[in-house]
Amino acid sequence: MMKKKGDDPPGKKRRWFRGLILGAGCILSIRAALALWPYPELEAFRGRDYGLVVQDRKGLTLRVFPADDGVRREWADLDDIPAGVVRIFLRAEDRRFYFHPGVDPFSVLGSALRNFRAGRIVSGASTITMQLARLVRTHSGGFWGKFREAGDALRLEARLSKKEILELWLNNIPFGSNIEGLPAMGRARFGRPAAALDESRAALLAMVPRRPGRYDPAVNPGAAVSAALAFSARCGLGLSEAALREAAGEAAREEARTDTQASAPGFLEKAPFFAPHFTEAIAASLKAADIPPLCSVRSTLDLDFQVYGEELLQGALGRLRDNRVTNGAILAVENDTGAIRVYVGSASWFDEEHSGKIDGVRVINQPGSCLKPFLYALALDSGFGPQDILPDLPTIFGGSEAYAPSNFNRRFNGPVRLRVALASSLNIPAVYTIERLGVGAFEDFLVSLGFDSIDASRGVHGAGLALGNGEVSLSELVRAFSVFPRGGSLISLKYIEETGGGLEDRGPLGGGESRQVMSPYAAWVISDVLSDRASRFTGFGPAPVLATPFPAMFKTGTANQFQHIWALGASRRFTVGVWMGNFSGATVIGSTGSSIPARIAAELLKALETEGSRDGPVGGGPPEFTTAVPICALSGMAAGPDCGGRLWEWLLPDRIPAPCTWHRKTGLVYPPEYQAWLEERFRAGRAGNWDGPGERSGALIRIPVSGSVFYLDPSLPPEAQALRLETAGFGPEAPVYIDQILQGVLNPAGVYALPLFRGRHRVTVEDDTGARAWADFEVR
Repeated sequence: MMKKKGDDPPGKKRRWFRGLILGAGCILSIRAALALWPYPELEAFRGRDYGLVVQDRKGLTLRVFPADDGVRREWADLDDIPAGVVRIFLRAEDRRFYFHPGVDPFSVLGSALRNFRAGRIVSGASTITMQLARLVRTHSGGFWGKFREAGDALRLEARLSKKEILELWLNNIPFGSNIEGLPAMGRARFGRPAAALDESRAALLAMVPRRPGRYDPAVNPGAAVSAALAFSARCGLGLSEAALREAAGEAAREEARTDTQASAPGFLEKAPFFAPHFTEAIAASLKAADIPPLCSVRSTLDLDFQVYGEELLQGALGRLRDNRVTNGAILAVENDTGAIRVYVGSASWFDEEHSGKIDGVRVINQPGSCLKPFLYALALDSGFGPQDILPDLPTIFGGSEAYAPSNFNRRFNGPVRLRVALASSLNIPAVYTIERLGVGAFEDFLVSLGFDSIDASRGVHGAGLALGNGEVSLSELVRAFSVFPRGGSLISLKYIEETGGGLEDRGPLGGGESRQVMSPYAAWVISDVLSDRASRFTGFGPAPVLATPFPAMFKTGTANQFQHIWALGASRRFTVGVWMGNFSGATVIGSTGSSIPARIAAELLKALETEGSRDGPVGGGPPEFTTAVPICALSGMAAGPDCGGRLWEWLLPDRIPAPCTWHRKTGLVYPPEYQAWLEERFRAGRAGNWDGPGERSGALIRIPVSGSVFYLDPSLPPEAQALRLETAGFGPEAPVYIDQILQGVLNPAGVYALPLFRGRHRVTVEDDTGARAWADFEVR
C-alpha cells in the first residue's frame, strides 16, 4: 500500500526537528566559540590612529592631519556616507555581503569554476569581510593563507555586526599613494569629504583598489573611466559617461597642480590648509592633554573672517615692505564665550625667509603702551578715580637706577586727569602711577589676568613695566583686554566648538571658564575711557582710523626702537588684537606708527559686528552703584562756581572729590610742583604757595631724585655738561648750594643748571623764608 503525503510517522518528524535544533545549536556554539576566541589583532586594528580633521565653526574643513604613522587615513561614520556611495562599493566588491556569514559559498564555487576553465587564477572569492580580515591580520598568500583569512572572516562576523564590518572596511581600504580609506581618498582626489561624494566619483574610486597604478583617476583618467563604465554596465547602475569623465578630469586637474599652486595658502598636497598656526595649536594640545584620539573636531574659527583678516594683514605689510616690517599676527575672540574667530599666526606659513612657521599669536614681545589699561584698572581698584590728577612733568624716577621717561610727542601737559592720561597714552603719568602702586603689585595683577609670561619674569621689570618693557604674547593681551567689555571677568580662550566627545566642555581647548579679576567699576571706566574720542584728542588728535560706526575701545602700543607695533580693539561682542614687526627683532626703517595695526583692528571689528549688535557702549551703562558728579575739567575736583570747564564723571559714592580749590576769584592757582611747567611754558595761573603765608606748601626738589647716579658724556668737555635742577615751593631767587658752596639762584620757574663734577654731591636749596630741601646724587 502506497504512503500518502503527510503520512510520515510522528517519530520521523521528531527526528527531523531534533536534527534541526541540533544543527542550529552547533552553528550557535561555533559562532559563540568564534566570538570568544581571543582576537588581539582586531582590538589593535580597531584602536589604530586616524588623521585629525579640523573644521571651522560652520563645518568647513580647515586642515587634515595624517595619522601618526604618516598614512593619510580619515574616519567617517557609515551613517555619514551617502547610501548611493555605499551601494556602489557593495556592488563592486561583495553584492551578497548581507547574506553570507563572512565567506560566500556561491562566490567560492563560481571563482573556482572560472579559474578551472582558464587554467590559471583569474578571479578571487574574497568578500568584504575577508578583505577586512586580511587587513586586520596579514598573510603571505597561498592556500593556507586564504584558509586562515576565511577563518578570520568567520571570527569577524561572530564579533561584529554587518554595519560595523562595512564601516571598518570602508575607512581602511588601501588605495595606494599612502592613502587608506574612502574618506581620505575622496578628499585626496576630489577635495571632498566622504559625505559630499556622489555615485560617479564613488564608482571611479571603487575601481582603484583593484589596480591602483592603472585605475587611479588622478593618474590615468581614461582607464579609470573605462573601468567604471564597464562596472556600471555589468551591474546595471546606469552611470553617465559624461559625469564620469567630468569627475575623472577634476581628479586629474587636482593632481596636475604646479608646486607653486599646491603650496599656496589654503592648500597643501591638494588638501585644505587654512589657519595653519591655529590648527597646529589644536593638534598639539590634543596630543599633550592625554585625550583619546579624535577623528574630527569642529573649531570656533570662522573661515570667512579668517581669510579677511589674512587679506588685511597682507595688504598692510605690502605697504610697509620698504620699512622692514615683514610679519604680523591677528587674534579675534568673541567676548561672551572666549571663542576664537580669527587666528593669523604670521603673514605666510610658507615664508621661510621671514620665519613664517613661527606663531606670532604666542610669541612674546614688548607690548609698549598696551599694558597701560591694566595698570589704570589696578589703580582704580586701589583707590584712584578717573578724575584724579596725575602730573605730566619732566620727572626722574627711581634711585641709583634713574628712569626719565618722556611722552611720544616730547611734550608735557602738566596736570592731567587719569582719564586723559590713559586715553592719550601719556607715559609720565603711567610711571607716576606704578611708582605709587608698586611694580610688584602690578606684576601680581598682570599674572592674575593670565600673563604667564610676566609670572616667568617677575622682579626684573622696574617702573618701565608701566610702558611695556615686559614681554607678553598677543594671546595674553587679547584675552586680558576682553576683560573690560566683560565687566571684569576673565574667560579662557575657546578653540573647540564641538567634538561629539564632550571635549568642548573641559580643558584649555574647550574654554568657557571665567573668574572675576577686577571690579565691574574698574572694567567699565577703562572701557569708557578707551572709547572716549574727546579724551583721546590730547595725544592722538581726531584719530580717524579709530572712528568706527559703533562704540569701540582701542589701545595701541609701540615698543622701543619700533621693533613691534600693536593695536587692541574691542566692541561689546568682540575683541581684536594685532601685532606687526619682525620675528628677528630687527628695528623698522623710518616711522611706522601703531595706526597701521589699529586700522586692521578697526576694519576687522567692522566685519565681525553685525548691524543688530552695534548699539550701546562697549562696557554697557555705568554700574548702578555709581553717581554722576560734575567735576572741574582742569583740577578733577567737584566743579565750583569759578570753574570754567565742567564735565560729568561717574564716581563711587565714597570717592566723590572736594570742591575745586584751583579756580578762585583771585585767579587760577596750581599746586607748587607745576611752578616750572607754568613759568617755562608761559601758562596762565601761578603756583599755589604764593597767595599768602597760610597757603604755602612744602618746598621740594623734584629733580634730581635723591640717590640718582649720572654719567658724564666722554665726547663732551665737563664744563659743557649740566644737570637740570627743578624745584617747587621756594621763594624768588632762592640760593642753590652744591656741597655747601653757593652756585647761584633759582630762576622764576624754580630751575637751575647744576655743573657736573665726578664724585658724590649734595645739592641744597634754601630761601629767606626758611624753606629748605636737599638731594644726594653721584656723577661718574
